[in-house]
Amino acid sequence: MKSILKIIKATFLGGILFLAPLVVLLVILEKGYGIIQKITLPLVNNLPKVHVLGIALQELIGTLILIIICFAAGLLARTAGAKKLIYKLENGVLSFVPGYSFMKNMNENIMGLESNENLKVILVPTDAGLQFAFLIEQIDENKFTVFVPDAPNPWSGSVCFVEKKDIQEIDITQKQALACIRKLGYGSKDLLKNKL
Repeated sequence: MKSILKIIKATFLGGILFLAPLVVLLVILEKGYGIIQKITLPLVNNLPKVHVLGIALQELIGTLILIIICFAAGLLARTAGAKKLIYKLENGVLSFVPGYSFMKNMNENIMGLESNENLKVILVPTDAGLQFAFLIEQIDENKFTVFVPDAPNPWSGSVCFVEKKDIQEIDITQKQALACIRKLGYGSKDLLKNKL
């Protein structure tokens, strides 16, 4: 009974952590759309009242401007100056937000974005057997910091310090490991075939 409640709790929390960034994104887009609608209203008032596929001209223009702004912001984010600013923000401010780096990395993998900081997937021994873990950093030549995610919610887990001899390297991607963890291990037969 306790294990069922634990799975329900982990799934519920995983759902909240998955939906939170989407809700924030929708709120930002809604606020941006509202601002753009106020800007385009005086422009569109001088045009004839036209509807295209049942959508008012003002809404079409507002949506188009929002798409252009997002595209321009995406282009701007690729510049060296913007990358430097983002790097400073992440290391100076956002690094103090618990789990920010890990969540950012996981979201990039979920959305299929290339990440320069793909975490290496390893296996570490636990009381129950080998478990997926992500190699975070090397402390010294013999000790490493690893994050051992919970299933089905890989956003929560444990930070462990393990010796080099206890780390079993495995040739799978972070995205593959996260998918397997979310599915409670389903698919591990094919994923780990000839790797254990």
